[in-house]
Amino acid sequence: MANTVTIRACPYCGSMDTHPTLLFGGPLPWVNHNDGSYECRNCGKKAVPLSFDTSEDLKAFQRSLTSNIRDESRIFYHIPILPVDTFTLFRLPVIDLPIRQIADVTGAEWRNGRIEPVGQKAKFNHYWRAVSSSRYSAREIALWDLSGIRDGHPNFEVLKKLVRSRYQVWLDLGMRSIQDVFDSFTMDVSRGLIGTLTAPGLELFEEAFELTENAVPIIYHDEKVLWPSRRSGSEKLETVVKELVDIGYEEIGVIDLPRLGKKSGPDNDMVARLERLDAKFILGGGITEADVDGLRSSGMRGVFLDPFTPIIDDLLEERESALSSESFTTFEKSVSNSRPAPVD
Repeated sequence: MANTVTIRACPYCGSMDTHPTLLFGGPLPWVNHNDGSYECRNCGKKAVPLSFDTSEDLKAFQRSLTSNIRDESRIFYHIPILPVDTFTLFRLPVIDLPIRQIADVTGAEWRNGRIEPVGQKAKFNHYWRAVSSSRYSAREIALWDLSGIRDGHPNFEVLKKLVRSRYQVWLDLGMRSIQDVFDSFTMDVSRGLIGTLTAPGLELFEEAFELTENAVPIIYHDEKVLWPSRRSGSEKLETVVKELVDIGYEEIGVIDLPRLGKKSGPDNDMVARLERLDAKFILGGGITEADVDGLRSSGMRGVFLDPFTPIIDDLLEERESALSSESFTTFEKSVSNSRPAPVD
């Protein structure tokens, strides 16, 4: 069986010219030792390299870095939501496979006061390759740890492996404290998502804003702004938006929970309310690719796309067909050569 070669590259510039950082010290002060960090000789920054399965994946990542250097006025995010129910992976037996080949992206809907995994499933690596393919070209993904959001039990070991496989990840692990914010950014996420559904109050948004410019507040809405308790914050959308803008946030996410996963398009009344407010909104809940142009024209900063939109479904089906075809071809060649079929 052929050995799998992992390609590693700098998360800042995409260069493969990364090397372990050697320090002086340790048990014997005259001996160099490696503290686990790496230095990129191309950009000079220190970071843990990202891992890629193929050169095509690396090239797609490098293109995303280049595309991020663009006119601010032209930015419009179209970010697919990838919910992962990491609770099912806490008791994962020891398996010699990358976690992204085991973890499932699931459908997600708002049911009985919780975001629940429902409907379709697809392996994380298949789903990511579909949305990052040249036909879809997603530059970012929104990774939702459903266990963290629902129950306050994010699976950090799983998240570290999923996040490190790609750099442009917006992560919602169900932040409830400033420690959760720290934990998110130690995983080299692009943006950390802080939701009203889990934040104990406005103070967490204030602390996160002081800590990093890469935190994005998310307002979860179901006829009112949803918080863990009535004492956590205002239930009026306009009030919460003003409070977040006063803190200093310019980009604010809004998830229209009753429409989440329904692929039914945005609520026009919600769009009209947001158009009247002085902030740059990224709207989610029912959004598919067919809604992107209209929401861009309405002045939105971007959209969070529902899981398993029709276009993503088509891309996943194409990938499954290609994999089946490759497996069949490999089997036929093996039989004709009177050798056992290779195991992937």
